[in-house]
Amino acid sequence: MLVVNNDGKATDPVVAPRLKKLDEVKGKALMIHVGGDNMSDQPKPLGGGGARYACGVI
Repeated sequence: MLVVNNDGKATDPVVAPRLKKLDEVKGKALMIHVGGDNMSDQPKPLGGGGARYACGVI
């Protein structure tokens, strides 16, 4: 989970335990949603994450 403070800064690392090499995601898009995924077998629209907030290429 990415947590951002009121100043727009994230200070905690984002952990991706299944990611082994940066090459696996290099050149791919990253979408950040306003809320968190509901981590359910019955996902809500957009994983429950709410509106799309930002997007970028890794």
